[in-house]
Amino acid sequence: MGLFDRFKKDNSKKEEPKEEKVIPDNLEIDEDQLILKEIATNSKDRYERAAAADQITDQYVALDMSKTIKDRAIRLIAINKVKDEKLLRDAAENSPFFDVRSFAWERLGENNKSIAEVVINTKKNPRVDEIFDKVTDEKTLAWIAIDAQDKKYRNNAIEKINDADILYDLVFKAKDSSIRRAAVLKDSFVSEDILQKVVIEDKDESVKKAAVGKIRNEDNLEKIALNEDNAKIRSIIFDKIQDPKILEDIALNSTKADVRLDIVKKLDDDKLLSQIALNDGDKIVRSEAVKKITDENVLLDVISNDNDRFVRQIAVNNLQNPKELIKIAIEDEDQFVRNHAIKNPSLTDESDFTYIAINSTHEEIASEALTHITDEKNFIEILKTAKIDSVRKATLDNITDLETLIRIVLANEDEEFSLKALNKIKVEKCLFKIYEQGISENISVRAVSLIKDQKLLTDIAHNAESWRVREAAVKKIVSKKVLRDISINDENEYVRNVAKKRKNL
Repeated sequence: MGLFDRFKKDNSKKEEPKEEKVIPDNLEIDEDQLILKEIATNSKDRYERAAAADQITDQYVALDMSKTIKDRAIRLIAINKVKDEKLLRDAAENSPFFDVRSFAWERLGENNKSIAEVVINTKKNPRVDEIFDKVTDEKTLAWIAIDAQDKKYRNNAIEKINDADILYDLVFKAKDSSIRRAAVLKDSFVSEDILQKVVIEDKDESVKKAAVGKIRNEDNLEKIALNEDNAKIRSIIFDKIQDPKILEDIALNSTKADVRLDIVKKLDDDKLLSQIALNDGDKIVRSEAVKKITDENVLLDVISNDNDRFVRQIAVNNLQNPKELIKIAIEDEDQFVRNHAIKNPSLTDESDFTYIAINSTHEEIASEALTHITDEKNFIEILKTAKIDSVRKATLDNITDLETLIRIVLANEDEEFSLKALNKIKVEKCLFKIYEQGISENISVRAVSLIKDQKLLTDIAHNAESWRVREAAVKKIVSKKVLRDISINDENEYVRNVAKKRKNL
């Protein structure tokens, strides 16, 4: 704030306390000083501006000019007019121009601060290097390490600082993460409380890693890990903690699921893993614990009680008891859990898959069971007793047993299914017997169409009551004489025409 701003109306009264202290309440400025200030500020002639500034004797006017005039030469002339220590300190602390601040610090005998102002606000160059090398005061070096525009000066300053208290202060003020990291890595930076605070509060991973790396107290590491968001930092911490009780406490008491998840991946305590698998409030944490559990009783407890299908699936994958897997595959309400049970590699016995195919009321499970069966006897058993009709019918492709096929046809519970079974019968005497049973016209037609014996076909063509059956027989007869007879004498015109066409072939 400029000196003369204090005379402006401002109901908010936000003047800085320091400026209020150095400016008297009853301050009066001579008119000639105000005129000289106006010339020094606004004249277009630089020599005239300089001459006016050089004639100013009022230190308050000079202070104000040093804080408000943009022309470097004029403001340096102005600050050179200031002799009062309080006014110089005000300029050093409050002028927006670093050259004024530097000059004021020098006049106050604060050479380190004077140099720091130059170093902080100047790009690295040999002239500045020379004066920087003269700085030995570590508080001043900390200032440079925090605020220097040029990164090289920040780095050079932190290298020269060893005072622990200064480093502790600097690590929370520096915006440059590399400076904060360098401070932490200093040999004198040893306070575990400060290191812990750095890990918790700093947002930069490299700084956090440096701090964690220096912490030895496992209780401090636990305090950090309980709420640490960064997974890499958590991993480093967990690797450093050797006390199993501390790891257990984190696993059970951290309010962050990500923390509990990471630590579960490092645990090998079966009892603790079981406790987490059964009780943790986060399904992902529970699932990670379940992956590492082999105790069948715990796994069964999870399968019976967990409300998340993904967790239950993982538990099913770890089961090795075929009886339990069979029970789950047949009875579990969740389709995906059932699928994991039947696909568990511990299920290998064909008799187990046969049992599942027979007893399951879920088509996808019974069908999956069929893919693990090769023995025809098992397919026949499934055909006879499976609860699902489509599963029974699916066995037909794997059945060649003549007796079974004939039984299917004779039972004729589903004509389409019976016809498929009939297609697999090759014994002509059996086909003829099926025809004679008169099960249905369609079955009789199909049976006759599969017969090749000309004597049997001739007998059927002459004696069958159904014209469709006679037609089926005629289509297989090769004797011209028989065909000629049928083309003349069959009572059905369509059958006669079929016989006539075959005779003329």
